[in-house]
Amino acid sequence: MKIQVLFGSANDERVYGPLCRSLEKCGEVKMEVASAHRNPDRVHEIVKGCGADVFVAGAGLAAHLPGVVASLTDKPVFGIAVNGAFAGLDSFLSIVQMPKGVPVMAVTEENAGSIADLLLRWKNLPSDKIYLHWNRNLESYSPIQKALDEIQTQSGVEIIWTAAQEDRCVGEIVSPWELPKVNGLNLFLCEKEQLTSSNLALDFFAKARHAGAWVGANNIGNFVLQWKKLVETGKSAWN
Repeated sequence: MKIQVLFGSANDERVYGPLCRSLEKCGEVKMEVASAHRNPDRVHEIVKGCGADVFVAGAGLAAHLPGVVASLTDKPVFGIAVNGAFAGLDSFLSIVQMPKGVPVMAVTEENAGSIADLLLRWKNLPSDKIYLHWNRNLESYSPIQKALDEIQTQSGVEIIWTAAQEDRCVGEIVSPWELPKVNGLNLFLCEKEQLTSSNLALDFFAKARHAGAWVGANNIGNFVLQWKKLVETGKSAWN
């Protein structure tokens, strides 16, 4: 597997140094510093020319770099929310709230080291089923039922509940009122009306700091598309 790491600032070595070392157990790792704002042409050149199977992009503050990378490739992209201000809340929201069709898996700075383990666990994802965890005590919560139906419709495969600790569990649907139990491809789900509350953004961030690679609030389309990207990567990138 070829992994391209991109960070917006050389000052973020405290994050990308350990990150690159951890990713070496997955394959070949290349690292470059290029800002989406200061060096956009260089970012485009790297993404289009590096031949990577997976991208990991990190930035703080406005944190546009992961989203820009995702707009230039059909490969999976992890976005690391570097703690530049507000404990990383601003960068996390910039990364995680991508529009439909351009998914980025947002990871907080303190969880950057988990990306290598996620890639290894997703090495052989099945393409005919999605093994997910959700709180069965909340199955009557209407967003969960709607989400499960929509995930199955958009993916075209069976959705199977599985325990959080099982290796085949790809991720988790997480509702307000609970912390994630799975370090995986996680989807934050809530009532549409709740998205008007700024307090919910703080709750979302707290969940992300706990664990997981997140694809937005209620963004089922990006969840399914990201799963498809990971399945294809598992088929093509590992020797």
